[in-house]
Amino acid sequence: MPSRRNETPNRGGMTVEAPRPSLMKSYRPGLRSVVGASATAYGYTLTVGPTSMLLTGSYGPPEPLEVLLFCGGAIAAFALVGALAFGGMTEHFGDPPKRIQLWGSFHFLSVGLAVGAAYLVGAFVPSALGWPLGAFAATVTYLMAVGFENAAADLERRKS
Repeated sequence: MPSRRNETPNRGGMTVEAPRPSLMKSYRPGLRSVVGASATAYGYTLTVGPTSMLLTGSYGPPEPLEVLLFCGGAIAAFALVGALAFGGMTEHFGDPPKRIQLWGSFHFLSVGLAVGAAYLVGAFVPSALGWPLGAFAATVTYLMAVGFENAAADLERRKS
């Protein structure tokens, strides 16, 4: 006799098998979650990698101190943009989740502008200042442009 534990009665009194959980039905929502959570880090990775490549092309391989200066420039830029966004360094962050359209996470504009800023630093600024300034310029440009991209995507979402 077949098991009835996965069966439920419908309105006509007939029993039908309940839908079974499926890996494929769970995969897409899980994939959406990963893409959404990774979007900004993905874009910043696409900013920092080419920035370091461009600066290396302009100045040659960095010495250990120059790597630290590069990191320091990026950290200073993140702190500056964060202070501007939150009105100071003591604020907490973690707004409720927003629904942003996927195109708002492609970062074509923000990555292009950030890498362009790093290129200009590498082309016109001497090495000692160029490493921290290149990372600073790329980070500030990326974060500010992503803010505009996210605002545009959010505005488009509100219209629909």
